[in-house]
Amino acid sequence: MASQDAKPDWGSDSRPTPTLALKQALCFSCWDVSSHLRRCTACKRVSYCSVKCQKQDWNRHHKKICKKLVALNKQKGYVPSPGRQWKDHHNERVLDILRSGAQIPNELGRLVGYEPYCYRCYRQEVQLEDGAKLNACQFCHLTSFCTSCPQTHPSTECATLQDIAADDRILVDLYQRTGKTSAISFTMLPRKQYLPLSSATDWYDYYTKLSDKIGSSSRMNRDLRYQANDSKERQSIEYMRYGTNTTTIQLTLVAALEAIIPTISSQRSLNLHIIGAAGAEFSSAPAFEELLHLLPSLKALHISFVGPNVETQNPYPVQCCKMCTMMGRSTSIAVWRGPYHVYVDTESYQTPDLAAAFHSGFAVDEQAEWYPTIKYLANAPHPTLFTAAIYFEIEGEMGVWNYLGAGFAKNPEVNKWKGMSPSLVMCGDKPNEVCYNNYWWYIVQKR
Repeated sequence: MASQDAKPDWGSDSRPTPTLALKQALCFSCWDVSSHLRRCTACKRVSYCSVKCQKQDWNRHHKKICKKLVALNKQKGYVPSPGRQWKDHHNERVLDILRSGAQIPNELGRLVGYEPYCYRCYRQEVQLEDGAKLNACQFCHLTSFCTSCPQTHPSTECATLQDIAADDRILVDLYQRTGKTSAISFTMLPRKQYLPLSSATDWYDYYTKLSDKIGSSSRMNRDLRYQANDSKERQSIEYMRYGTNTTTIQLTLVAALEAIIPTISSQRSLNLHIIGAAGAEFSSAPAFEELLHLLPSLKALHISFVGPNVETQNPYPVQCCKMCTMMGRSTSIAVWRGPYHVYVDTESYQTPDLAAAFHSGFAVDEQAEWYPTIKYLANAPHPTLFTAAIYFEIEGEMGVWNYLGAGFAKNPEVNKWKGMSPSLVMCGDKPNEVCYNNYWWYIVQKR
């Protein structure tokens, strides 16, 4: 049985550092914008708006990693610009992460992975001529240039990076006001009649037809971009777009349930397992209410978070919204720490209607740890949903599944319920490569 540890605080949230701060466009401690940011004189990887913020961050985190960053800097020296290719920078970045001993996505790993470099010659600042500096793009602040290279990059690419910067500002505002970094924007009241999620073309349809944001239909386009000129309305639309990075989990689950259960419209109960659950899944826990809101016949929803990075405890009831409570509906969550292939042999296990592993990356990271679970899921008595951010991961995962002889209820394809807020890829295949939460999805099912 799962041990009876203290109940997790589902309202708490981790504090992921904004990309703008990693790129030294925000104070690394308080996240405020300042025209007088000063770098750490030792590692030169972080900047602060004041001595007070620098001291606070030193005592909180930076003193633990500064020496490692300094050591990495000393291993580099001047690199000439001519003939340098992206693969040279990419390989150096991967080597830096390995040398630092950093774990992704911890703070050290992100600082190493997102260190600014020249967009044109792919050199980091420590590889420039003595005393030379990198200049940030004045529009997105996420692209840098050395003084020897042209100071521009494609406008379409810059616009996407400006979205990342805008989302960072939402994150900062949200954290400063509420202490949270996840925005949840879903249906406030349960639907009275079932309307298939598959009937919606995109997030615009979801918000304006399935959800209760119909009043926003004339104020945004299908990319959830604001179309008028009111600052308060703009913020509301931006929060809806930012919120898709959280609610993508719940809508992808609903889409998978519709694909595997023909009678989902009349389903009275659901048992879901979230495999490898971590920060993103825990932050989105309140949004699981959306399954009750979109599936009117559903009375009982049970969710099990299973993974080596979760807290352990027995099942306990979660408070539903007032309307669902009046209708006798309920949600319960259980948490079990450990690998899923071990969990299936415990007394806590009950065969789920659907299991899901969001961004497992099992073919890229921790392959040995994941393999026993993946081998089990290839012949499990239930379908399992998988998602990935980039196609490179999908290619690796398909190789593993084919080796195991797995079948598919849905082959890999672009997920229309992917998050709409882009993220900068740490070690991408090209400069400024971006990805989206749950961009790809597929469903494994025993043949």
